[in-house]
Amino acid sequence: MVRFELTVQIGRSRQSSPHRESYSQSRSRSRSRTRHHRHSSEDRIPLVERASPPARDDDPASISLPPSPTDNDPKKQALLSGPRSSYQPLSTSHNELPLPNEPSLAKKPPGSAPKQDGSGSYTDFPPLRRKFILSVITVAGFFGPLAGGIYLPALPVLEKEFNASATAINVTVSVFMMTFAFGPLFWSTFADWKGRRPLYLISLAIYVLANVLLSAVPANYGALVFLRVVQAFGSASVVSMGAGTVADITEPKGRAFAMSIFLMGPQCGPVLGPVLGGALAEANWRWIFGFLAISGGILWLLILFYLPETLRARVGGGRIYTERSIFFWPPSISSPLAPSWERGPPPPIPTLKGYWNLFIYPPIGIVSLNTAMLYSTYFAIAVQLPTELSQRYKWGPSGVGAGFLAVGVAMVVGSLLGGRASDWRRARAVKQLGEGTKIDPEFRLVDQIWGVLISVFGTLLYGWLVDGSKHPAAVLFATFLTGFGMNWVFVTTTAFLTECVAQQAAGAFALGNLLRNPGAAIASVVTPTLVMKMGSGWCFTGLALLDLLLVGSAVILLRIKCPGWRAERAAKMQVGKKAGGSGGPTGIAQGGPRPS
Repeated sequence: MVRFELTVQIGRSRQSSPHRESYSQSRSRSRSRTRHHRHSSEDRIPLVERASPPARDDDPASISLPPSPTDNDPKKQALLSGPRSSYQPLSTSHNELPLPNEPSLAKKPPGSAPKQDGSGSYTDFPPLRRKFILSVITVAGFFGPLAGGIYLPALPVLEKEFNASATAINVTVSVFMMTFAFGPLFWSTFADWKGRRPLYLISLAIYVLANVLLSAVPANYGALVFLRVVQAFGSASVVSMGAGTVADITEPKGRAFAMSIFLMGPQCGPVLGPVLGGALAEANWRWIFGFLAISGGILWLLILFYLPETLRARVGGGRIYTERSIFFWPPSISSPLAPSWERGPPPPIPTLKGYWNLFIYPPIGIVSLNTAMLYSTYFAIAVQLPTELSQRYKWGPSGVGAGFLAVGVAMVVGSLLGGRASDWRRARAVKQLGEGTKIDPEFRLVDQIWGVLISVFGTLLYGWLVDGSKHPAAVLFATFLTGFGMNWVFVTTTAFLTECVAQQAAGAFALGNLLRNPGAAIASVVTPTLVMKMGSGWCFTGLALLDLLLVGSAVILLRIKCPGWRAERAAKMQVGKKAGGSGGPTGIAQGGPRPS
């Protein structure tokens, strides 16, 4: 009889809903599971399977105000400043049952949580595929600046072909530079919102079409100017979107080195372009644009069939690609959406006001001015070097193009070493302060001072070596120093921008380079006149002093003032979050999951 009653009670218990169980029964099982969890690691249930995706440690929303000086509890310090782990074991009974507003566990497929391997906490793309993605976007970033640099050796040929003056042909250089400067703002507006992959395909298609027309249309000056604008507009997207892609697949601790690899493409384009352009121009100037069209078309097909979407607001860590073939067939422009619980928080809808608020955030605005000043100095050397090598040293077109190889090697070496050094300093700081310590994005800006000093010395040396008609090897060594120092600064700047505003990495990068090409366009116009009136020595001495004064003092200012600006911004963002807005008063993306 006793056995029969016990069987009936057990049967009723199995048929009843878990919500009808008594509170004491739930608490008893929770304590039992908690005690059992201490002895068995197999029963751990990741909290992330039920909760919204945790904020990343590079997310602006995770920036917290400095702790109170009286709060010396190390656990509280770790909670205030340390990055939050994506996986937490259950330890209380309140975590045993789903929250009322959360989706049921049964609705989520097995394996929906991110992997718990060494890199899976940030991205699910395997290392080999991450390297492939980085390689593709590096090559893509090469084509825009290549289109600007490959054109320079053919300027004298185009003057005769189009029956135009040197000033008129130089206008085609200026319009390219100006369009290339402001084009990324348009493309990055959608890159942080609709995804990276569609815009790679659309923009590169425009770029290829413009090059096909440039290689085939009759020699008409108006068509040349218009198509150069279209060419620059199509190629301007890949630089800003590439920086966003690097931020998508690389966690902050290794981002500077990954960014240095990506920057090799955009920075080698202006250097290798004249080398290729000089060789192609001797055959036929139309082959310059034919080469760009063919190579750009091959890259477009590679992206169409192999490059996955990486925007975290659409695909999260990329788990949806782990069980699919790396070859996309049938190909599509857009990507599928990851389940909502795997996606990162969506960035705010971009607006001109939002861009302005980003730009007036002092670190971003100051970095933009630094980048523009250094690049203008480099471009002043770049536009003057062909004249000096051809007239002073009597080099031919092929030799003039090869003269840019020294600064090209310098850019690659400076970018790689600068990225490695920045990541090494960051890793050392984490080791000294503890793994739970959050490293501020502004930490990377300290590395800029060495690059500024090297670049200033190279510029000063170049001016006086050319002015004294010294050996061309010494002149090229001076250009090496200028390019090395400039790229050392650029790679740390880019890593800072992607960590400063994580959800708008493409937009922040575009703003960081907004003034660079206009500054280069101005330098290309005024440098020949200044050299003629002042001489190369004093002209480049003035530019070197401007770099040292403006860029050097700006780096020191950032080092001193950034902690205060950061704390002020964090306070405004917290006020905005309490008010229920998606963005703080500054208009900068706050990050973190939005309330459903």
